[in-house]
Amino acid sequence: MRTIRLRSSPDPHTLIATFPADPQLIALIKNVPGRRWNAVAHHWLIPSTPETLENLRASLPADVGLAATDDVREAHVRGLVSLQSAAAARDRGDSDIAFDYLTKPYAHQRAGLEFLVHLGGGALLWEMGTGKTKTAIDYCEWLGLTDTPLRVLVICPNTVKRSWASEIEKHAGHAGYTVDRPVATERYTITNCEKLSIATTLKPLMAVPWDVVIVDESTRFKNPKASRTKALHKLPAKTRLILTGTPITGKPEDAWAQFHFIAPGLFGSWWSFRDRYIALDYFRRPAGIRPGMEGELKALIASRSYRVLKQDVLDLPPKVYGDRIVEMTGIQKLAYTQMKNDLRVQIEKMPDVSAMNILTVLLRLTQITAGMIGEGDRYTWLDKENAKLSELDDLLLDELAGEQVVIFGQYQRELEELAKRYAPGAIIPPILYGPTPERVRHTIIEDFQAGRRRLLFAQQRTGGIGITLTAAKTCLYYTRSWSLEEYLQSQDRLHRIGQTGTVSVLHLIAKGTIDEDIAKALRGKQRLADALTGDDARQLARDILR
Repeated sequence: MRTIRLRSSPDPHTLIATFPADPQLIALIKNVPGRRWNAVAHHWLIPSTPETLENLRASLPADVGLAATDDVREAHVRGLVSLQSAAAARDRGDSDIAFDYLTKPYAHQRAGLEFLVHLGGGALLWEMGTGKTKTAIDYCEWLGLTDTPLRVLVICPNTVKRSWASEIEKHAGHAGYTVDRPVATERYTITNCEKLSIATTLKPLMAVPWDVVIVDESTRFKNPKASRTKALHKLPAKTRLILTGTPITGKPEDAWAQFHFIAPGLFGSWWSFRDRYIALDYFRRPAGIRPGMEGELKALIASRSYRVLKQDVLDLPPKVYGDRIVEMTGIQKLAYTQMKNDLRVQIEKMPDVSAMNILTVLLRLTQITAGMIGEGDRYTWLDKENAKLSELDDLLLDELAGEQVVIFGQYQRELEELAKRYAPGAIIPPILYGPTPERVRHTIIEDFQAGRRRLLFAQQRTGGIGITLTAAKTCLYYTRSWSLEEYLQSQDRLHRIGQTGTVSVLHLIAKGTIDEDIAKALRGKQRLADALTGDDARQLARDILR
């Protein structure tokens, strides 16, 4: 009988496959996702995942056998048991795992710890506010129960590094962390995603044999061609976790880079993943899941991930939504009409412009509804004849007087003007946006949560991740972007563990403007910034500017 023989390789994520020269056996191996031919050693390399071996065995004809060394067989059995045990903990939604928690966990957090323990890492795809950071820290502390020093690398957006430090102190009960540098001198090293794109900051991270690497907001590593994604895949790590509240299956091509990090070889190479799972349009661009492959792809993602929705696991008070419709008049209305006419001509003259550029151009209309007239760096802020500002006065100074409120917006200038108006004389303006230094940001959030600040002005994107603003029960959207993800993440800074009251989400909408189109898109759960093609965007522009 012809036999394919498997043995371990120096790389723990691959196995060596050898067999007599035979066209049929070569064809069988070539059907294994992620297989590679080593031209120097004259053997094949295949991923060592349990799925790879099970699928290979199932594909062999009756006259072809599969043999493996003892260590490969034992590792395969352990892998199958780990997958089954992790799935059982996830499906139960609770666990009696023995661990002395410093902060009391919810049932799904206990289950999450057991899930990670069985798999030795994985993906926590938990909705914002469900405590995935706590569970990741609990897992690291569980690993640290041994006498061996633990080295954990946390990679996160720059804006949440200090939040991670606070969470470690809260849930681990110690300050054994360092932010950025020196690397690996404490149990936790916290650094930001951009460090992986710079050679000088990447080098010390690559030099450490990490016990655990945690990637928070892992969708920032979804592009397989990006330098920081390639660097992430090369980081030496025994155990790997990704954390995100965004369902990765929304865009199937985004799954490869993130799951290749936590389970190398699960999908094979990027090209084999694309060929097997991704449908391409006429221009060879990803256009969803290949027909008939959705079930297989979801099963593989589910095997290494634990998805949690707030509504299923937390007894949180509800969110209520409301719109405040205002009508522009005078110079604001005139400026909007003029800009609308100018943009109509501009877009019609751009036959090859990208969808994102069109959306960016359209957002110039949003700036006018906010009260910014002009372009470039030469904006005039409307203190008078500003419909939204008048409504905001009524809300903050009357209806919501004395209440803590978070005001979200898109633009730096509008946030600065609003802070100047409603928090005059503040030594540190209560603004969370790009220019806010990391330490200042941390102080602002602490003061707000402690009740020392009544109002907080936050950029929707910057203030939408990694922070807790449960001191407020109301958030106002002065302006919004097209991004559903940013919109949901920002409001869930309030609607998360620790919130004790109903969260009111209010939108200021200028009647008959682009505000209404953005509201409609977000209500329909359209991810326009990601999903539109150039033609779709041009049609949207025609509808808005008609």
